[in-house]
Amino acid sequence: MDTRGLVPVLLILIGNYLIAFLVFIAAFFQKKEQRSTVFMLSWFLSIVPFFGLLYILLGRFISFLKRKKNVDMSDVSFSQEREKLILPPDRETEMNYVPIQDAMAVSDTTSLRRLLLDTLRSNAKKTISSIAAAMNSKDTETSHYAASMILDALSECRLTAQNMIWQMQKNPEDVEINLLTLEYIHDILSLKIMNDVEQKSYVYILDNVVENLFTHNLWHMTATHYLWMTDLFLSVKDYNMADKWVTRAGSYRPYMLDTFKANLHLYFAQQNQTAFFDCLNELKNSDILVDEEILGLFRLYNVKNE
Repeated sequence: MDTRGLVPVLLILIGNYLIAFLVFIAAFFQKKEQRSTVFMLSWFLSIVPFFGLLYILLGRFISFLKRKKNVDMSDVSFSQEREKLILPPDRETEMNYVPIQDAMAVSDTTSLRRLLLDTLRSNAKKTISSIAAAMNSKDTETSHYAASMILDALSECRLTAQNMIWQMQKNPEDVEINLLTLEYIHDILSLKIMNDVEQKSYVYILDNVVENLFTHNLWHMTATHYLWMTDLFLSVKDYNMADKWVTRAGSYRPYMLDTFKANLHLYFAQQNQTAFFDCLNELKNSDILVDEEILGLFRLYNVKNE
């Protein structure tokens, strides 16, 4: 019996099973959510000697090369332009609606004011979003008619925004009117139906509204508010103002998904790849639940735990 090639094969098998055993032991020291994956890896190495290890090492090497090469940042977009202007029902708010005549019979002036503002804000937003959807009609006459209607709706929105801002300036510490004004103007800006000059001017108007909230009711500001302001200033290419809100988000709402997203959006706009990937890796290694946008980034850039 010819055994000349048996010794190298035995050495390879012994080495392979030793590595598989070490991986199996290492699994007990991993995080709970990663433990099952490492167990599976040890079994894979045991069942597929040599080639299993070779496959894993080659995969890691190729992944390392992809991470090191220059990435085309145009592959991903944070643009919201493709969003459909279909608004879901706000059940919590709408279930609290009552006839205004009934509300006026109650002495709770705060609830009455909230009802009036919510009704105004909701009606204006629904009206404009519906008309804006009609502007995409293939029928030229319909789209032109919708465009003329939206001018009237916009005029009403401007007047509403001015009245809300006046109320806020009259009572700057009133957090309720401040938040309603913030949400109202943001809703209109998010529809992107103003011309570029007016859209930009209202971004700075909204900045004053949010600055008032930041000054008088800081802890009512959520990470989402910081993200809104970051994205709006990025849309008008004012990176200094965007950086201001990103910095504040990091100071007052750290380790929250929208704070990470504000940072990622800013780094992306500035083409700061090092900071972008560092932030993405930090988010990947955290316990924060992510949304579809971030999952897409993980898949696109093949971000792995360090």
